[in-house]
Amino acid sequence: MLIRIALCMTLALCLFAPARASELEGDQLYRVSTVRAAPGSFPQLLEQIASLNTSKRPPLVMRHSQGDQWDLLIIEAIKPPEAMIASFLAQLDTLIAFEEDHFAYGPPWEAVKSAYNDNSFYHIEMFQALAGKADDLLEERRMENAYLSATGLTPNMIFRRAAGSDVDIFTIGFHKDIEAFAAASDISDEDKEAAAIEAGFKARSDISFYLRTLISSHHDTLAVKAN
Repeated sequence: MLIRIALCMTLALCLFAPARASELEGDQLYRVSTVRAAPGSFPQLLEQIASLNTSKRPPLVMRHSQGDQWDLLIIEAIKPPEAMIASFLAQLDTLIAFEEDHFAYGPPWEAVKSAYNDNSFYHIEMFQALAGKADDLLEERRMENAYLSATGLTPNMIFRRAAGSDVDIFTIGFHKDIEAFAAASDISDEDKEAAAIEAGFKARSDISFYLRTLISSHHDTLAVKAN
């Protein structure tokens, strides 16, 4: 069994290295805005957002499918931000009922943009860590990525808080479609158990329990491209 897991871990590293393994995290600074449209204004908001595609460096826009209370999640790399985008976002006040801005460090912009362009379904998880547990939460997210990779599933890109909202860590899983997101690993339960232990968990059943010892709240959202 240990030989099979070693081979599985090696295969996972080959699948996601060097491009994937080194691009799941990073020090690129992002502005991440969650936006809820004013009542009746969502179609107009989408039209305005679509016009950003003509900018030199358009932001990535994910449209809520189910989960949290926002309508759109807008991600832009700070390089600094393009003046057109900053000015444009400032003009959306009449169409927005709620906006929350968050600044986070994450993977290289080209890796995030490529994952967004190549996929159409996104799983976004936002975590608030318990006091003093932010570093442990970051490590837990890395452990879960190791488990996902070893079991043939898609690991998540990890973003860590720089400033803004109270979200300490958020992750984005990029998937071709909802079927790919829902697909189960095809390795045996025995190998999944060994993969969880190899990743640093006490057992496969401990993955979710351990996470909950580190967080005060957690939001899941499923999203698609906004246009």
